[in-house]
Amino acid sequence: MVPMINAFKKSFSYQLDSVSEYLKANYHRESPESGFAHHVFQQTNSQLPFDVANDIEIATLEPNRLSEAPALAAVGYGLACGRQFSEGFLETWANGLVRLSGREAFPAHRASFFYRPTELLGIALGVSYHYKSQPEQSKWLQDILVEGEQRSTHSDLWTFLLSAYAAHILSVTWRSRSLRLVYEMTVDELALAKWLCIVKPTFAHTFGLIQVESSIDKALLEHCIESSISAHDSARAALVYFALKRTVNQTFQSSWDEYEQIHQNPQKSIEWLKNICDNMNVVTQYLQSQLSRQSDIETLNIHDMQMLLQALPRLRSDTNIIEAEISKQVRMHSRLYIVNNEGTLITGGYVNMTQNQDKSITNQTKINAPNSSIGFLQSGSGTVSNFSQNIGQNNDEISRLIRSLREMAQEFPEAQREEVLMELDNLQEDISTPEKQKPERLKIRLRRLVVIVGTIAGVFVAAADFSNNVLELSEKLGVPIELSQPQSIQQLPPSVPNQPSERSNP
Repeated sequence: MVPMINAFKKSFSYQLDSVSEYLKANYHRESPESGFAHHVFQQTNSQLPFDVANDIEIATLEPNRLSEAPALAAVGYGLACGRQFSEGFLETWANGLVRLSGREAFPAHRASFFYRPTELLGIALGVSYHYKSQPEQSKWLQDILVEGEQRSTHSDLWTFLLSAYAAHILSVTWRSRSLRLVYEMTVDELALAKWLCIVKPTFAHTFGLIQVESSIDKALLEHCIESSISAHDSARAALVYFALKRTVNQTFQSSWDEYEQIHQNPQKSIEWLKNICDNMNVVTQYLQSQLSRQSDIETLNIHDMQMLLQALPRLRSDTNIIEAEISKQVRMHSRLYIVNNEGTLITGGYVNMTQNQDKSITNQTKINAPNSSIGFLQSGSGTVSNFSQNIGQNNDEISRLIRSLREMAQEFPEAQREEVLMELDNLQEDISTPEKQKPERLKIRLRRLVVIVGTIAGVFVAAADFSNNVLELSEKLGVPIELSQPQSIQQLPPSVPNQPSERSNP
Protein backbone atom coordinates (compact mmCIF):
# COMPACT_ATOMS: atom_id res chain seq x y z
CA MET A 1 0.00 0.00 0.00
CA VAL A 2 2.80 2.45 0.86
CA PRO A 3 4.47 2.15 -2.59
CA MET A 4 1.09 2.81 -4.22
CA ILE A 5 0.56 5.93 -2.11
CA ASN A 6 4.05 7.19 -2.94
CA ALA A 7 3.46 6.55 -6.62
CA PHE A 8 0.20 8.51 -6.46
CA LYS A 9 1.88 11.40 -4.68
CA LYS A 10 4.39 11.59 -7.49
CA SER A 11 1.71 11.50 -10.17
CA PHE A 12 1.20 14.59 -12.29
CA SER A 13 -2.30 15.15 -10.95
CA TYR A 14 -1.09 15.18 -7.37
CA GLN A 15 1.81 17.47 -8.26
CA LEU A 16 -0.50 19.97 -9.94
CA ASP A 17 -2.96 19.93 -7.07
CA SER A 18 -0.14 20.50 -4.60
CA VAL A 19 1.22 23.49 -6.51
CA SER A 20 -2.29 24.90 -6.89
CA GLU A 21 -2.84 24.75 -3.13
CA TYR A 22 0.46 26.53 -2.56
CA LEU A 23 -0.49 29.31 -4.98
CA LYS A 24 -3.88 29.75 -3.32
CA ALA A 25 -2.44 29.86 0.21
CA ASN A 26 0.23 32.41 -0.73
CA TYR A 27 -1.81 34.61 -3.03
CA HIS A 28 -1.65 38.37 -2.35
CA ARG A 29 -2.62 40.64 -5.19
CA GLU A 30 -0.32 43.45 -4.05
CA SER A 31 2.78 41.25 -4.16
CA PRO A 32 4.92 41.14 -7.31
CA GLU A 33 5.07 37.33 -7.10
CA SER A 34 1.28 37.01 -7.32
CA GLY A 35 1.26 39.66 -10.05
CA PHE A 36 3.77 37.57 -11.96
CA ALA A 37 1.55 34.51 -11.50
CA HIS A 38 -1.32 36.42 -13.11
CA HIS A 39 0.98 37.41 -15.97
CA VAL A 40 2.08 33.80 -16.53
CA PHE A 41 -1.49 32.63 -17.09
CA GLN A 42 -2.72 35.79 -18.84
CA GLN A 43 0.02 35.55 -21.48
CA THR A 44 -1.06 32.01 -22.34
CA ASN A 45 -4.83 32.70 -22.36
CA SER A 46 -5.34 30.50 -19.32
CA GLN A 47 -6.67 31.05 -15.81
CA LEU A 48 -5.31 30.83 -12.30
CA PRO A 49 -5.96 27.29 -11.01
CA PHE A 50 -8.10 28.56 -8.12
CA ASP A 51 -10.76 31.14 -7.38
CA VAL A 52 -9.36 34.42 -6.09
CA ALA A 53 -10.76 35.17 -2.63
CA ASN A 54 -10.14 38.14 -0.32
CA ASP A 55 -8.32 39.93 -3.12
CA ILE A 56 -6.66 43.10 -1.85
CA GLU A 57 -7.27 45.98 -4.22
CA ILE A 58 -3.96 47.49 -5.28
CA ALA A 59 -5.57 50.87 -5.84
CA THR A 60 -6.17 51.18 -2.10
CA LEU A 61 -2.46 51.01 -1.27
CA GLU A 62 -1.03 53.86 0.74
CA PRO A 63 0.63 56.45 -1.55
CA ASN A 64 3.98 56.06 0.24
CA ARG A 65 3.97 52.35 -0.73
CA LEU A 66 4.09 53.36 -4.37
CA SER A 67 7.65 54.55 -4.01
CA GLU A 68 8.75 50.99 -3.20
CA ALA A 69 9.86 48.63 -5.97
CA PRO A 70 7.61 45.66 -4.96
CA ALA A 71 4.44 47.78 -5.12
CA LEU A 72 5.54 49.47 -8.34
CA ALA A 73 6.10 46.03 -9.88
CA ALA A 74 2.71 44.75 -8.69
CA VAL A 75 0.97 47.67 -10.43
CA GLY A 76 3.07 46.99 -13.54
CA TYR A 77 1.80 43.42 -13.69
CA GLY A 78 -1.74 44.72 -13.23
CA LEU A 79 -1.34 47.07 -16.21
CA ALA A 80 0.10 44.24 -18.33
CA CYS A 81 -2.88 42.04 -17.43
CA GLY A 82 -5.41 44.71 -18.47
CA ARG A 83 -6.41 46.13 -15.09
CA GLN A 84 -7.86 49.64 -15.05
CA PHE A 85 -6.66 52.28 -12.58
CA SER A 86 -7.75 55.85 -11.94
CA GLU A 87 -5.70 58.69 -13.39
CA GLY A 88 -4.84 59.91 -9.89
CA PHE A 89 -3.56 56.52 -8.85
CA LEU A 90 -1.44 56.16 -11.99
CA GLU A 91 -0.01 59.63 -11.46
CA THR A 92 1.06 58.64 -7.95
CA TRP A 93 2.55 55.42 -9.36
CA ALA A 94 4.44 57.37 -12.05
CA ASN A 95 5.88 59.68 -9.40
CA GLY A 96 7.06 56.62 -7.56
CA LEU A 97 8.91 55.51 -10.71
CA VAL A 98 10.65 58.88 -10.86
CA ARG A 99 11.85 58.48 -7.29
CA LEU A 100 13.01 54.93 -8.06
CA SER A 101 14.97 56.13 -11.09
CA GLY A 102 17.01 58.44 -8.86
CA ARG A 103 18.24 55.61 -6.65
CA GLU A 104 21.36 53.51 -7.13
CA ALA A 105 20.39 50.52 -9.29
CA PHE A 106 23.59 48.55 -8.60
CA PRO A 107 24.49 49.01 -4.91
CA ALA A 108 27.32 46.97 -3.45
CA HIS A 109 24.92 45.07 -1.19
CA ARG A 110 22.83 44.20 -4.31
CA ALA A 111 19.63 45.10 -2.46
CA SER A 112 17.86 46.78 -5.35
CA PHE A 113 15.04 45.86 -7.72
CA PHE A 114 17.49 45.03 -10.51
CA TYR A 115 18.76 42.01 -8.59
CA ARG A 116 15.20 40.80 -7.94
CA PRO A 117 14.09 39.68 -11.42
CA THR A 118 10.38 39.35 -10.58
CA GLU A 119 10.32 43.03 -9.53
CA LEU A 120 12.47 44.08 -12.50
CA LEU A 121 10.09 42.39 -14.96
CA GLY A 122 6.98 43.91 -13.32
CA ILE A 123 8.44 47.41 -13.45
CA ALA A 124 9.54 46.93 -17.08
CA LEU A 125 6.04 45.77 -18.01
CA GLY A 126 4.44 48.73 -16.25
CA VAL A 127 6.75 51.24 -17.93
CA SER A 128 6.17 49.62 -21.33
CA TYR A 129 2.37 49.65 -21.06
CA HIS A 130 1.98 53.05 -19.38
CA TYR A 131 4.41 54.91 -21.65
CA LYS A 132 3.61 53.34 -25.01
CA SER A 133 3.21 56.78 -26.57
CA GLN A 134 6.08 58.29 -24.58
CA PRO A 135 9.08 55.99 -25.13
CA GLU A 136 11.44 58.68 -23.83
CA GLN A 137 10.03 58.03 -20.36
CA SER A 138 11.54 54.54 -20.55
CA LYS A 139 15.13 55.66 -21.17
CA TRP A 140 16.20 55.59 -17.53
CA LEU A 141 15.21 51.91 -17.23
CA GLN A 142 16.66 51.06 -20.64
CA ASP A 143 20.01 52.51 -19.53
CA ILE A 144 19.90 50.38 -16.39
CA LEU A 145 19.20 47.26 -18.45
CA VAL A 146 22.02 48.02 -20.90
CA GLU A 147 24.52 48.34 -18.06
CA GLY A 148 22.94 45.44 -16.21
CA GLU A 149 23.75 42.94 -18.95
CA GLN A 150 27.41 42.86 -17.93
CA ARG A 151 26.47 42.59 -14.27
CA SER A 152 24.30 39.52 -14.97
CA THR A 153 27.03 37.48 -16.63
CA HIS A 154 27.45 35.13 -13.68
CA SER A 155 23.86 35.12 -12.40
CA ASP A 156 21.86 31.88 -12.26
CA LEU A 157 19.83 30.89 -15.32
CA TRP A 158 16.49 31.84 -13.73
CA THR A 159 17.66 35.39 -12.96
CA PHE A 160 19.42 35.79 -16.29
CA LEU A 161 16.46 34.71 -18.44
CA LEU A 162 13.89 36.82 -16.57
CA SER A 163 16.18 39.85 -16.66
CA ALA A 164 16.90 39.35 -20.36
CA TYR A 165 13.14 39.06 -20.96
CA ALA A 166 12.57 42.35 -19.09
CA ALA A 167 15.20 43.98 -21.32
CA HIS A 168 13.53 42.51 -24.40
CA ILE A 169 10.24 44.14 -23.44
CA LEU A 170 11.93 47.57 -23.53
CA SER A 171 13.75 46.81 -26.81
CA VAL A 172 17.11 46.23 -25.15
CA THR A 173 18.80 43.17 -26.64
CA TRP A 174 20.98 41.02 -24.44
CA ARG A 175 23.43 38.58 -25.96
CA SER A 176 22.84 34.89 -25.49
CA ARG A 177 25.14 32.92 -23.26
CA SER A 178 25.97 29.25 -23.07
CA LEU A 179 23.10 27.33 -21.54
CA ARG A 180 23.49 24.67 -18.94
CA LEU A 181 22.81 21.16 -20.14
CA VAL A 182 19.08 20.54 -19.99
CA TYR A 183 19.37 17.64 -17.53
CA GLU A 184 21.32 19.95 -15.18
CA MET A 185 18.56 22.59 -15.04
CA THR A 186 16.37 22.89 -11.97
CA VAL A 187 12.64 22.37 -12.31
CA ASP A 188 12.12 26.14 -11.94
CA GLU A 189 14.52 26.85 -14.80
CA LEU A 190 12.90 24.19 -16.98
CA ALA A 191 9.47 25.67 -16.32
CA LEU A 192 10.62 29.21 -17.14
CA ALA A 193 12.27 27.99 -20.36
CA LYS A 194 9.07 26.18 -21.39
CA TRP A 195 6.95 29.27 -20.72
CA LEU A 196 9.26 31.51 -22.75
CA CYS A 197 9.15 29.04 -25.65
CA ILE A 198 5.37 29.48 -25.75
CA VAL A 199 4.90 33.22 -25.07
CA LYS A 200 8.02 34.59 -26.79
CA PRO A 201 9.26 32.01 -29.34
CA THR A 202 11.56 34.50 -31.12
CA PHE A 203 13.19 35.49 -27.83
CA ALA A 204 13.42 31.82 -26.82
CA HIS A 205 15.06 30.94 -30.12
CA THR A 206 17.67 33.68 -29.67
CA PHE A 207 18.65 32.20 -26.31
CA GLY A 208 18.71 28.61 -27.59
CA LEU A 209 15.56 27.41 -25.82
CA ILE A 210 13.34 26.55 -28.77
CA GLN A 211 16.09 24.34 -30.15
CA VAL A 212 15.97 22.11 -27.05
CA GLU A 213 12.27 22.40 -26.22
CA SER A 214 11.63 18.67 -26.66
CA SER A 215 14.50 17.92 -24.26
CA ILE A 216 13.09 20.48 -21.83
CA ASP A 217 9.71 18.73 -21.93
CA LYS A 218 11.30 15.36 -21.30
CA ALA A 219 13.46 16.64 -18.42
CA LEU A 220 10.50 18.43 -16.82
CA LEU A 221 8.33 15.31 -16.86
CA GLU A 222 11.15 13.12 -15.56
CA HIS A 223 11.90 15.55 -12.74
CA CYS A 224 8.26 15.67 -11.66
CA ILE A 225 7.97 11.87 -11.78
CA GLU A 226 11.15 11.25 -9.81
CA SER A 227 10.65 13.84 -7.07
CA SER A 228 8.00 16.05 -5.53
CA ILE A 229 7.86 19.74 -6.40
CA SER A 230 8.91 22.05 -3.58
CA ALA A 231 7.44 25.52 -4.15
CA HIS A 232 9.31 28.45 -2.59
CA ASP A 233 7.43 31.44 -3.99
CA SER A 234 4.35 32.13 -6.09
CA ALA A 235 6.31 33.19 -9.16
CA ARG A 236 8.15 29.90 -9.48
CA ALA A 237 5.10 27.88 -8.47
CA ALA A 238 2.97 29.52 -11.18
CA LEU A 239 5.54 28.70 -13.85
CA VAL A 240 5.90 25.10 -12.71
CA TYR A 241 2.12 24.63 -12.64
CA PHE A 242 1.67 26.07 -16.10
CA ALA A 243 4.67 24.33 -17.69
CA LEU A 244 3.90 20.91 -16.21
CA LYS A 245 0.23 21.03 -17.16
CA ARG A 246 0.95 22.27 -20.67
CA THR A 247 3.68 19.67 -21.24
CA VAL A 248 1.51 16.81 -19.96
CA ASN A 249 -1.41 17.91 -22.15
CA GLN A 250 0.83 18.29 -25.19
CA THR A 251 2.36 14.87 -24.62
CA PHE A 252 -1.03 13.18 -24.26
CA GLN A 253 -2.44 15.05 -27.26
CA SER A 254 0.57 14.15 -29.39
CA SER A 255 0.26 10.50 -28.38
CA TRP A 256 -3.46 10.54 -29.16
CA ASP A 257 -2.89 12.23 -32.53
CA GLU A 258 -0.28 9.62 -33.40
CA TYR A 259 -2.63 6.87 -32.23
CA GLU A 260 -5.43 8.20 -34.42
CA GLN A 261 -3.16 8.52 -37.45
CA ILE A 262 -1.85 4.99 -37.01
CA HIS A 263 -5.39 3.60 -36.88
CA GLN A 264 -6.78 5.74 -39.72
CA ASN A 265 -3.87 5.97 -42.14
CA PRO A 266 -2.28 2.75 -43.48
CA GLN A 267 0.87 4.61 -44.51
CA LYS A 268 1.33 5.92 -40.95
CA SER A 269 0.83 2.39 -39.66
CA ILE A 270 3.55 1.10 -41.96
CA GLU A 271 5.94 3.89 -40.98
CA TRP A 272 5.33 3.25 -37.28
CA LEU A 273 5.87 -0.50 -37.65
CA LYS A 274 9.02 0.03 -39.69
CA ASN A 275 10.40 2.28 -36.96
CA ILE A 276 9.62 -0.37 -34.36
CA CYS A 277 11.35 -3.05 -36.46
CA ASP A 278 14.41 -0.84 -36.90
CA ASN A 279 14.76 -0.61 -33.13
CA MET A 280 13.86 -4.21 -32.33
CA ASN A 281 17.26 -5.66 -33.14
CA VAL A 282 19.05 -3.13 -30.95
CA VAL A 283 16.73 -3.83 -28.03
CA THR A 284 17.09 -7.58 -28.49
CA GLN A 285 20.88 -7.42 -28.47
CA TYR A 286 20.87 -5.22 -25.38
CA LEU A 287 18.49 -7.52 -23.53
CA GLN A 288 20.52 -10.57 -24.49
CA SER A 289 23.76 -9.02 -23.26
CA GLN A 290 22.18 -7.94 -19.99
CA LEU A 291 20.65 -11.33 -19.26
CA SER A 292 23.83 -13.18 -20.14
CA ARG A 293 25.80 -11.17 -17.56
CA GLN A 294 23.19 -11.31 -14.82
CA SER A 295 23.99 -14.08 -12.36
CA ASP A 296 21.00 -13.68 -10.06
CA ILE A 297 17.77 -12.32 -11.43
CA GLU A 298 15.44 -10.57 -9.04
CA THR A 299 11.93 -11.89 -8.47
CA LEU A 300 10.47 -8.80 -10.11
CA ASN A 301 12.52 -9.40 -13.25
CA ILE A 302 11.35 -13.02 -13.37
CA HIS A 303 7.74 -11.82 -13.28
CA ASP A 304 8.41 -9.29 -16.04
CA MET A 305 10.06 -11.94 -18.19
CA GLN A 306 7.12 -14.28 -17.68
CA MET A 307 4.81 -11.52 -18.89
CA LEU A 308 7.11 -11.00 -21.89
CA LEU A 309 6.98 -14.71 -22.71
CA GLN A 310 3.19 -14.49 -22.74
CA ALA A 311 3.29 -11.49 -25.06
CA LEU A 312 5.79 -12.87 -27.58
CA PRO A 313 3.44 -15.52 -29.09
CA ARG A 314 0.89 -12.80 -29.71
CA LEU A 315 3.59 -10.70 -31.35
CA ARG A 316 4.57 -13.61 -33.60
CA SER A 317 0.94 -14.15 -34.53
CA ASP A 318 0.47 -10.48 -35.38
CA THR A 319 3.69 -10.51 -37.39
CA ASN A 320 2.45 -13.44 -39.48
CA ILE A 321 -0.82 -11.65 -40.18
CA ILE A 322 0.98 -8.47 -41.20
CA GLU A 323 3.45 -10.40 -43.35
CA ALA A 324 0.64 -12.10 -45.22
CA GLU A 325 -1.22 -8.84 -45.79
CA ILE A 326 1.88 -6.94 -46.89
CA SER A 327 2.77 -9.74 -49.31
CA LYS A 328 -0.71 -9.52 -50.81
CA GLN A 329 -0.46 -5.76 -51.21
CA VAL A 330 2.98 -6.02 -52.83
CA ARG A 331 1.57 -8.62 -55.22
CA MET A 332 -1.28 -6.30 -56.12
CA HIS A 333 0.72 -3.13 -56.61
CA SER A 334 4.13 -4.14 -57.97
CA ARG A 335 5.42 -6.09 -60.92
CA LEU A 336 7.47 -8.41 -58.76
CA TYR A 337 6.70 -9.86 -55.39
CA ILE A 338 7.79 -12.66 -53.14
CA VAL A 339 6.14 -14.43 -50.22
CA ASN A 340 7.50 -16.88 -47.71
CA ASN A 341 9.57 -20.02 -48.36
CA GLU A 342 6.55 -22.05 -49.43
CA GLY A 343 5.25 -19.41 -51.80
CA THR A 344 6.01 -18.09 -55.23
CA LEU A 345 7.79 -15.08 -56.65
CA ILE A 346 5.85 -13.43 -59.46
CA THR A 347 6.91 -10.91 -62.08
CA GLY A 348 4.89 -9.20 -64.75
CA GLY A 349 4.21 -11.42 -67.74
CA TYR A 350 4.04 -15.19 -67.95
CA VAL A 351 5.59 -17.13 -65.10
CA ASN A 352 6.98 -20.64 -65.33
CA MET A 353 7.25 -22.35 -61.96
CA THR A 354 8.80 -25.70 -61.14
CA GLN A 355 8.87 -27.13 -57.66
CA ASN A 356 10.30 -30.54 -56.75
CA GLN A 357 7.63 -32.64 -55.09
CA ASP A 358 10.17 -34.62 -53.03
CA LYS A 359 10.33 -32.66 -49.75
CA SER A 360 13.40 -34.58 -48.63
CA ILE A 361 15.63 -32.58 -50.95
CA THR A 362 15.90 -28.96 -51.87
CA ASN A 363 12.82 -27.17 -53.16
CA GLN A 364 13.33 -25.30 -56.42
CA THR A 365 11.47 -22.39 -57.96
CA LYS A 366 12.56 -20.78 -61.21
CA ILE A 367 10.90 -17.64 -62.48
CA ASN A 368 11.16 -16.32 -66.03
CA ALA A 369 9.41 -13.38 -67.61
CA PRO A 370 9.48 -12.03 -71.15
CA ASN A 371 11.79 -9.11 -71.81
CA SER A 372 13.71 -9.80 -68.63
CA SER A 373 15.91 -12.38 -66.97
CA ILE A 374 14.72 -12.15 -63.40
CA GLY A 375 15.10 -15.25 -61.34
CA PHE A 376 15.08 -16.39 -57.74
CA LEU A 377 15.86 -19.71 -56.12
CA GLN A 378 14.71 -20.84 -52.71
CA SER A 379 15.72 -23.87 -50.70
CA GLY A 380 14.07 -26.02 -48.12
CA SER A 381 15.60 -28.89 -46.18
CA GLY A 382 18.73 -29.59 -48.26
CA THR A 383 22.06 -30.30 -46.61
CA VAL A 384 24.24 -27.31 -45.72
CA SER A 385 27.26 -29.06 -44.28
CA ASN A 386 29.61 -27.57 -46.88
CA PHE A 387 28.09 -24.09 -46.63
CA SER A 388 30.97 -22.25 -44.94
CA GLN A 389 33.51 -24.11 -47.06
CA ASN A 390 31.74 -22.97 -50.25
CA ILE A 391 31.94 -19.36 -49.08
CA GLY A 392 35.67 -19.65 -48.57
CA GLN A 393 36.22 -21.26 -51.96
CA ASN A 394 34.15 -18.64 -53.78
CA ASN A 395 35.24 -15.63 -51.78
CA ASP A 396 36.63 -13.73 -54.77
CA GLU A 397 33.54 -14.30 -56.88
CA ILE A 398 31.28 -13.36 -53.98
CA SER A 399 33.17 -10.11 -53.46
CA ARG A 400 33.00 -9.36 -57.20
CA LEU A 401 29.25 -9.91 -57.30
CA ILE A 402 28.61 -7.74 -54.25
CA ARG A 403 30.68 -4.94 -55.79
CA SER A 404 28.72 -5.31 -59.00
CA LEU A 405 25.43 -5.10 -57.11
CA ARG A 406 26.59 -1.94 -55.36
CA GLU A 407 27.47 -0.36 -58.71
CA MET A 408 24.11 -1.30 -60.23
CA ALA A 409 22.29 0.14 -57.23
CA GLN A 410 23.71 3.58 -57.99
CA GLU A 411 21.28 3.80 -60.91
CA PHE A 412 18.23 3.13 -58.74
CA PRO A 413 15.94 5.80 -57.27
CA GLU A 414 17.17 7.15 -53.93
CA ALA A 415 14.78 5.15 -51.73
CA GLN A 416 15.58 1.80 -53.37
CA ARG A 417 19.29 2.64 -53.60
CA GLU A 418 19.55 3.31 -49.87
CA GLU A 419 17.65 0.13 -48.99
CA VAL A 420 19.76 -2.01 -51.32
CA LEU A 421 23.05 -0.61 -50.03
CA MET A 422 21.94 -1.20 -46.44
CA GLU A 423 21.00 -4.81 -47.19
CA LEU A 424 24.31 -5.36 -49.00
CA ASP A 425 26.15 -4.01 -45.95
CA ASN A 426 24.24 -6.47 -43.76
CA LEU A 427 24.92 -9.31 -46.18
CA GLN A 428 28.62 -8.49 -46.28
CA GLU A 429 28.74 -8.51 -42.48
CA ASP A 430 26.98 -11.89 -42.30
CA ILE A 431 29.39 -13.38 -44.83
CA SER A 432 32.41 -12.05 -42.95
CA THR A 433 31.22 -13.26 -39.53
CA PRO A 434 31.47 -17.06 -39.07
CA GLU A 435 28.71 -17.27 -36.49
CA LYS A 436 26.37 -15.45 -38.87
CA GLN A 437 27.13 -17.69 -41.86
CA LYS A 438 23.80 -19.47 -41.86
CA PRO A 439 21.92 -20.40 -45.07
CA GLU A 440 18.52 -19.20 -43.87
CA ARG A 441 19.99 -15.91 -42.67
CA LEU A 442 21.63 -15.20 -46.03
CA LYS A 443 18.52 -16.32 -47.90
CA ILE A 444 16.56 -13.64 -46.04
CA ARG A 445 19.11 -11.03 -47.14
CA LEU A 446 18.92 -12.19 -50.75
CA ARG A 447 15.13 -12.30 -50.67
CA ARG A 448 14.98 -8.71 -49.43
CA LEU A 449 17.24 -7.60 -52.28
CA VAL A 450 14.93 -9.24 -54.81
CA VAL A 451 11.84 -7.70 -53.22
CA ILE A 452 13.38 -4.22 -53.20
CA VAL A 453 14.46 -4.33 -56.83
CA GLY A 454 11.08 -5.80 -57.74
CA THR A 455 9.40 -2.48 -56.98
CA ILE A 456 11.26 -0.90 -59.92
CA ALA A 457 11.30 -3.89 -62.28
CA GLY A 458 10.24 -2.85 -65.76
CA VAL A 459 11.15 0.76 -65.04
CA PHE A 460 14.92 0.47 -64.69
CA VAL A 461 16.78 -1.79 -67.12
CA ALA A 462 19.41 -2.51 -64.46
CA ALA A 463 16.75 -4.20 -62.29
CA ALA A 464 16.78 -7.40 -64.37
CA ASP A 465 20.58 -7.64 -64.36
CA PHE A 466 20.58 -6.93 -60.65
CA SER A 467 18.21 -9.83 -59.99
CA ASN A 468 20.31 -12.18 -62.12
CA ASN A 469 23.40 -11.19 -60.14
CA VAL A 470 21.54 -11.89 -56.91
CA LEU A 471 20.72 -15.33 -58.30
CA GLU A 472 24.36 -15.94 -59.18
CA LEU A 473 25.43 -14.68 -55.76
CA SER A 474 23.06 -17.15 -54.06
CA GLU A 475 24.78 -19.97 -55.96
CA LYS A 476 28.27 -18.78 -55.06
CA LEU A 477 27.28 -18.51 -51.41
CA GLY A 478 26.50 -22.22 -51.38
CA VAL A 479 22.78 -22.02 -50.73
CA PRO A 480 21.54 -25.55 -51.60
CA ILE A 481 20.12 -25.34 -55.10
CA GLU A 482 19.11 -28.06 -57.53
CA LEU A 483 17.84 -27.24 -60.96
CA SER A 484 15.63 -29.74 -62.75
CA GLN A 485 13.42 -29.82 -65.78
CA PRO A 486 9.86 -28.69 -65.13
CA GLN A 487 7.51 -31.50 -64.21
CA SER A 488 4.48 -29.28 -64.34
CA ILE A 489 3.95 -25.77 -65.57
CA GLN A 490 1.55 -23.19 -64.27
CA GLN A 491 1.04 -20.09 -66.31
CA LEU A 492 -0.25 -16.75 -65.16
CA PRO A 493 -1.68 -14.28 -67.64
CA PRO A 494 0.00 -10.89 -67.87
CA SER A 495 -0.91 -8.65 -64.94
CA VAL A 496 -3.35 -5.86 -65.64
CA PRO A 497 -1.92 -2.57 -64.30
CA ASN A 498 -3.18 -1.76 -60.80
CA GLN A 499 -5.13 -5.02 -60.68
CA PRO A 500 -4.20 -8.13 -58.66
CA SER A 501 -2.99 -11.14 -60.61
CA GLU A 502 -5.27 -14.13 -60.31
CA ARG A 503 -4.02 -17.69 -60.66
CA SER A 504 -5.84 -19.64 -63.39
CA ASN A 505 -5.94 -23.38 -63.93
CA PRO A 506 -4.90 -24.68 -67.37
